[in-house]
Amino acid sequence: MLVAGLLCCSLLGGVGAVTASPSDVYVTVSDIAVSDDEPTTDDAITVTPTIRHSSGHDGGFQVTQVVLEAPDRGKVDEADALGAIASGETIDVPLQTTFDTAGEKRLTVKVRGIKEDADGNTQQVGVIERPVYVSVSEPSSDSEPDPRLRIDADRAVAGTEVPVTVTVSNGDDEALTDLVAHLDSNGTVEEPTRIRPTLEAENMTTFEFQVRADEPGPDRLEAALEYDDGNRVETVQPIRVEPLREDVDLYVSVLEHNESTALQYRVTNRGNAPIDDVSISGQTESEQLPGATIATVDAASAETVSIPIDEALTGTAEIEAAYTIDDRRNRTTRMIDLTETTVTESGVGLGGGQSIIAAGVSSAGSLFGAVIVLLGLGGISFLGYRQWNR
Repeated sequence: MLVAGLLCCSLLGGVGAVTASPSDVYVTVSDIAVSDDEPTTDDAITVTPTIRHSSGHDGGFQVTQVVLEAPDRGKVDEADALGAIASGETIDVPLQTTFDTAGEKRLTVKVRGIKEDADGNTQQVGVIERPVYVSVSEPSSDSEPDPRLRIDADRAVAGTEVPVTVTVSNGDDEALTDLVAHLDSNGTVEEPTRIRPTLEAENMTTFEFQVRADEPGPDRLEAALEYDDGNRVETVQPIRVEPLREDVDLYVSVLEHNESTALQYRVTNRGNAPIDDVSISGQTESEQLPGATIATVDAASAETVSIPIDEALTGTAEIEAAYTIDDRRNRTTRMIDLTETTVTESGVGLGGGQSIIAAGVSSAGSLFGAVIVLLGLGGISFLGYRQWNR
């Protein structure tokens, strides 16, 4: 039986030199769902915390890690790099575990993340913790163990394909035969049925599916396995489909280093779904800029590409990036003054080790010279004083 903690767990403030007020960031674990409130030992259960961002300002909250811990075993499952949620949004993160012994079990959900304001500035923040209590019993010893099913799904975003894995575990001492795995959803499942001839005793296998979530909101993945000519087991995994959030930014700069010059494009994807087949082009008042392509820019990430050019560019450039998202082609443009974006070796850190060392030697030499001058002046003053005193 699941017993949810009544303590409201929230995340306020940051670390280092930057702090945040309650109005800047307020993130909570607003709910925790458990797939089976009466599991037995070795049964896999899914614990799904709902993370809510309730900030009163623009900007996102990057969920960098969600961990499920057990006091006697430490970390039992985790999810990393889950992307950003905007103010007023939530994200469900399914985590799974099993239990070796019966009894009352206390689990802990921990959430780590980074607050990002409307200007793109980031701030490391602390950890949200919330306990989960589960009562585990011993399985009946009279019957043979059924195969166990486990569903693992990536973050679901409306209009995009979600990879889903169904794992089948055979804990029996005999092989399973004629396996037929089926996955169902409110969205569209590509080739929803998979077939395997056998699964050996005390072994496991996986079935890979692709699910396209059509509409945002709550959804459920239903997996079923038929085996041994008539037996059947099922499991259900609740998920939440997020609305597609598209936010792509484009930037270009000119880099100069060791008498060579390069044009560097940077594509930043602040949305919650990857963009594919990125094609970048640009034009100044007098010439066409060299183009570039990037295969994929994942959600909440950035990619750069550098192209050697003969000489530094000046003037204003209009740059454009075309990309594919949600099975459609889209584009973003930006006007940039190339003169202001030209950066020399010291500015971009190209050959940074040498530049830093040279600067250090120069500074050290200046400091040493200043010390010598001061010591000389002090010595002259002392000798003059002694002569006067005589």
